[in-house]
Amino acid sequence: MPRKPEPQLRARILEAALVLFVKGGEKGLSMRTLAKLARTNTPAVYRRFRNREAILRAIAEHFRRNSFAALEQCQSLEEICGVLLDRALSRPREYALFYSELISKLPGPRANFEFTKKRAAEWLGGAPEDHVKLVLALFALIHGTAMLLISGAVMPENQARMRATFTASVPVLLQNATSLR
Repeated sequence: MPRKPEPQLRARILEAALVLFVKGGEKGLSMRTLAKLARTNTPAVYRRFRNREAILRAIAEHFRRNSFAALEQCQSLEEICGVLLDRALSRPREYALFYSELISKLPGPRANFEFTKKRAAEWLGGAPEDHVKLVLALFALIHGTAMLLISGAVMPENQARMRATFTASVPVLLQNATSLR
């Protein structure tokens, strides 16, 4: 008698992969441990995810989708920047994975980047393509701040200052947005 497919098994495996990844990074993502945590067996994991890289891509895509959902609620470019930095700092392993070499392998346009260009055009005027340099500058500021804080390169006594400097820098970039067109 053939097995009945479990519609929720893929989601359970992904949830378990997230737990293991957040706890131990890529090294903590053993297929056997993953199967056990997802209450299935190793062959079932391989039927849904070809290999570890496929699971890592699914984790990165999950992070991207959740980040995009958070961005859709934002009412200003300052808020978008703050939300993106907060997400990076609250999910440092997922953030680092997303911005590793895996991002270059994800198909299609970068949804968060395209969305932010569109919102910049709505809020500042012009066309989305008019704001490419501004959005690149904002993303560089977000990513630089996130990676410096995540990596521990900033001394603990300067971490709050780093965040405050980030918060103060975003309006400066926005005030000078026309020079970036």
